[in-house]
Amino acid sequence: MMGILRSRVSGCAFVLSCALLAAAATSVAAPQDAAPQDDPAAAATPTEAEAGDAADTPADPAGAAGDDVADETLEPIVLPRQQIFLEDVDLDQVDPNILETQPDAETPEQKLRRLFVMYMDAIADRGFEEADTLGKQIVELTISEYGLDSHESAKALTNLAIAQHGIQDYESSILNYTAAIGIIERVDDRLSSALINPLRGLGAAQLASGRPDLAREAYDRAVHVSHVNEGPHNLEQIEVLQSLAETYLAVGEAEEAADIQKRIFYLQARNVDDQSLDMIPALKTRAEWQRRMLLLEQERYTWRRIIGILEDEYGKESLELIEPLTELAKSYLIVGYLTDAPYVDSSTVASGEIYLKRAVRITERNEEAGWQDRMAALLQLGDYYMVTDRANRGHRVYREVWDLLSEEPDRLPVRARELEQATPLNEIRPPRMFGGDPSVPIVSDPPGYDTATVTVGYSVSTRGQAADIRVVDADPPGLSDMYESVGREIRRCIWRPKMVDGEFVDAPDLTFNHQFYYRRADLPEPVQEPAEDELVSGNPNSG
Repeated sequence: MMGILRSRVSGCAFVLSCALLAAAATSVAAPQDAAPQDDPAAAATPTEAEAGDAADTPADPAGAAGDDVADETLEPIVLPRQQIFLEDVDLDQVDPNILETQPDAETPEQKLRRLFVMYMDAIADRGFEEADTLGKQIVELTISEYGLDSHESAKALTNLAIAQHGIQDYESSILNYTAAIGIIERVDDRLSSALINPLRGLGAAQLASGRPDLAREAYDRAVHVSHVNEGPHNLEQIEVLQSLAETYLAVGEAEEAADIQKRIFYLQARNVDDQSLDMIPALKTRAEWQRRMLLLEQERYTWRRIIGILEDEYGKESLELIEPLTELAKSYLIVGYLTDAPYVDSSTVASGEIYLKRAVRITERNEEAGWQDRMAALLQLGDYYMVTDRANRGHRVYREVWDLLSEEPDRLPVRARELEQATPLNEIRPPRMFGGDPSVPIVSDPPGYDTATVTVGYSVSTRGQAADIRVVDADPPGLSDMYESVGREIRRCIWRPKMVDGEFVDAPDLTFNHQFYYRRADLPEPVQEPAEDELVSGNPNSG
């Protein structure tokens, strides 16, 4: 019992394992900026001979042929939050009025069911602190009723782990999740299928705590157990494999990550007609991965293949084509964003524009298209023009959207959200660590560091560019290098400009708040108070 429970404050308060199935690694965002030279591509799907065996080309983080990007240009990767797998309990006999039961009239089994319903509600609302409290009660009662070495206790530990990972208590997560795995091994064996979920949680907690080497071991074991119980081609292993691929990326082993992604693709595509709609989920997964690895030639081929399948099934004016057309267009913006490359090749810009214009035409011709479809397609095209420094064209498209959203009163709130404020078209992501590498993920408060905040003010012009960048507030003052980093990030961002009464206006008095970590030794001696409205990055109108 002492190996699982851990005294915290007083009484029966204790800490148990945590396994929120989410992890922080590193990800190339889908930025919107210009790409290097590339030949314009038609919307038709190229032949297999033209594309080559793109799927089997080893992943190279520097990009495919024609997409030369140095390793150091890769943006920070953030693994999207994975699905949380709650360990289920038998709720078949749960009274729908269970929450109305008087606690003093409950049996232990009824109390467990009531607490579990409350716990699930807390998790659904992302109230992890409340779920943590409920989970501890569930664990204590479960061990009392079923004993420590029981499937029920292992499930209770796993569910508590989910909540504790949500509050970033990774140390307890790893310690006690390991104990939950030990229970399953004692009750069943080391190859029990019940191990897969807690092993995934253990890997997630280890990755989040900065130990990708241990996370890799946990994920590898989860895959092995899955193969033993479900066979080497089971689809249930895919999410574990995705986590494993992210772990390889976190330690810089891109080729291993690419090999795993190829395994995922072949699992999804196995026994599927490669020209059928059933092939599209596998192709989308592959395209997303190819974008992250900057294999842009291959990504474009994959999206064109998806477009070809959809055209054969639904025709050339189907609304189903809008998503792949939009994603194909975005692929022509990525490399320029990552490398700060200038817009030197008009043919590259035109390549992406072709697909967005086609998406707009589909919304005009398809009788099933609603105003929301047309608005979304037009906004994508307008945003594309702004990011590629063609504000006049963007303005024409945005005015068309304004007119569309002004036709009916119920569209006015959408107009206010989309057009009546400056909207950033790419992320502002300054470093989280003073003097540190912006690509290093910060998953919890690092030891030896304090928290600082800076508020930077700026305005956005009608061309979607930031101006008048200045420090509004800084606590503590004196960390000027970070203030300049925030200013540079704001300057490189592009906005959808603000509109008032159908006309474009400057958006003044905007602010960006940034929290970061620093060491006391980073502060200058003596500390100098920054002047209000201090410029942080040279000429505010440059760039």
